[in-house]
Amino acid sequence: MEKLTKRILAIVIIAIIGVGVGVTVWFFVAPYGWSATDCPGAPAGITEDQIIKIGIAGDTKRIHGEGQVHGAWLAAYQINTGTGSIGSQYPGGGILIGGKRYYIGITSEDTDEANPILDTTKGKAAADRLVSYKNVQFAAGGFRTESLLAYRDVFMDNKIPFINIGSATDSFTEDVLNNYEQYKYFFQLTPIKGTDLAKELIALILTSSIVASSLPAAYGGYDYPVVRFSFVRESLEWTEGFAQAITAYLTNSSGANPYMVMYYTDVDIEIPQDIGPTEMDAHWATLDAANTQIVIPIISGEAGLIFSNSYGDNEPGMIPIGINVMSQDATYWEQTAGRCEYGITLESVIRTNKTSYTIDIWDDYVAKWGDMPIYTAVGGFDAVSQYAWAINTSQSLNSDTIVLTLESMTTTNPVEGMSAFGAYDNADTPPNDKTRHCIVEGWPYGTALAIQWHNEAKKLVPGIGIYPSGIWATILGKSAPYTYELVGMQNVKYPTWALNPPTPPT
Repeated sequence: MEKLTKRILAIVIIAIIGVGVGVTVWFFVAPYGWSATDCPGAPAGITEDQIIKIGIAGDTKRIHGEGQVHGAWLAAYQINTGTGSIGSQYPGGGILIGGKRYYIGITSEDTDEANPILDTTKGKAAADRLVSYKNVQFAAGGFRTESLLAYRDVFMDNKIPFINIGSATDSFTEDVLNNYEQYKYFFQLTPIKGTDLAKELIALILTSSIVASSLPAAYGGYDYPVVRFSFVRESLEWTEGFAQAITAYLTNSSGANPYMVMYYTDVDIEIPQDIGPTEMDAHWATLDAANTQIVIPIISGEAGLIFSNSYGDNEPGMIPIGINVMSQDATYWEQTAGRCEYGITLESVIRTNKTSYTIDIWDDYVAKWGDMPIYTAVGGFDAVSQYAWAINTSQSLNSDTIVLTLESMTTTNPVEGMSAFGAYDNADTPPNDKTRHCIVEGWPYGTALAIQWHNEAKKLVPGIGIYPSGIWATILGKSAPYTYELVGMQNVKYPTWALNPPTPPT
């Protein structure tokens, strides 16, 4: 009865002191009461001291945060029940620490950070609730750079490990490098950090261009070079540097591209997150006028849906190859009435053998939630799995011990998850001046997959030199381990209409 009373009334004591026309109010709120209902699959009779408290900070009203919570829940369920690919590592369910059995508890707070009208105070308030009210021991989440910057230090100041499973911005991991003692509790899991993501997108664009230019029209390619590119990107901090890095490599202004020099049209269209169809329609004329052949979207929010719908309506002379997070949604074909066809984006996983666990966990997720996991959902699953591994390995719940244990995940000691063999970039025994706590980029560690919508479904297409891509890797001179083919891979499908010519407009 006492616990129920606490949960209903929260023992709120309000003292009001009137000062002139002003009123000062103090709220004293009892901590959140954790129970078995917070622990997916755990026995009903467990006590709060048996609960490992993990908080998710994300936009839970949208697919980004919803996925984080769903992925975290599924990992907790498998661990707590001792079932599934991850749970089988915990016989009897739960984690034994010194002979006492603990269970993973999952809670979340809504940061509203995918809202086109961003209010960073909401993210800060969500983090404060997780720390001060729910007393979480570990956390994960993140999406919009500006919001995560506003609430990250709530966890850092309280020495609570936080695994980033939404934002790619490099500055977060650079802060770990430059101020280790303050930011050592921060880890970058998914996506891979921005410069690494740009590196893989560059490889995808470059090899797609080579293939499209080499294949005769009878085999789905073009009888002319496909080399001219432009950008459509959100007007956000992270997208500008991303576009600059891509341009420097593809045009070989960096001197690092030995393959095929591409041509930047100088068309860089910044769009608001709340762009409307009419405004987006008008941009295709600008892109076509520049003879754009590849348009590179860099869109993480809801503007991606407007982009795809408008692309299908206008059929411009180009193919989209870039980042469009909304297109990862399982219902995207229906949402766009098929207008998303031909668009290629990078995604953490699809139903393929990226690891020996990926397909089984994918199927478990779909069976539970009736939806395909987007990258934030994969991150939620793997973050909880890594915390469980670190707790079980170290036999500790101490935050500093968990940090050191996560740092022991290296390329010689990786931890297999849903999306990758997890390894962080530690150069030697921490603490040191070389660690950024970001997942190591490159197969079989942190790697994105190229996904294309066609024939009413998401298809895995070759990512030559990024991950195993079969005959295409061999043709372009790649060697093992890139020459076998992942399950379910299909060739890129190019638009049925003509692309723009490879020459500058006259």
